[in-house]
Amino acid sequence: MNYQRVMVFAAHADDEITMAGTIARLASEGVRVVVVQMTDGCEGYPRPEMKETIVALRKQEAAECDTVLGIARRVMLMRPDMALVNDKETLQECIRAIREERPQAVFTHGPVDRHRDHRNTHAISVEARWHAGEPLAAALGAPYYPPHLYYYKGVTGVLPQIRFNVTATAHKRYEALATQVSQHTLFRSNREELLARAEEVRKAGAPHFESFWFAEWNDFHDFPPAAAE
Repeated sequence: MNYQRVMVFAAHADDEITMAGTIARLASEGVRVVVVQMTDGCEGYPRPEMKETIVALRKQEAAECDTVLGIARRVMLMRPDMALVNDKETLQECIRAIREERPQAVFTHGPVDRHRDHRNTHAISVEARWHAGEPLAAALGAPYYPPHLYYYKGVTGVLPQIRFNVTATAHKRYEALATQVSQHTLFRSNREELLARAEEVRKAGAPHFESFWFAEWNDFHDFPPAAAE
């Protein structure tokens, strides 16, 4: 992978952790990784008394995750959880982010998911990638079309797949999950257990890969290189 700039669309503050090993590896190699987070986390509270503080807490946890993984910038659109829709304002904010960052690859949700925010993130990001390259809405920046588009979750059926070696950074997934304290009830774990798991994975050094799917709208100008023998 020879990208210098990539963009990851995440419906919620922890969705990008699905590809944590890849983000950490790319960041360690000098790639600028930008996350566009669609929602504000307002419904991510496991206890009623957390309702008034959950948005601020999840913002703090996202910043801690950025530090762990090496994310250079997080664009927060702050749409309410469970209410993300493909409206003009949201679409244009995504177009602006793409034109500002000019990523060589976009990673986003696939089309199949039970969660409406995930499905709508897929639809908005795919459309924004296309619109960003068209000569329109000039106030949002100069047109730019990211060459490559990948799905990192939410895929069923048959699409070409990449398995990316993240052996050296696989432990970062658990370190990143450890920062999401408000979600540990959902993860059925806690910070200490996740950090201990991270250390186990780091010490083991077993081969580890993360999977990505080529989206249907990619346009390649050469065959991928042959696998090393």
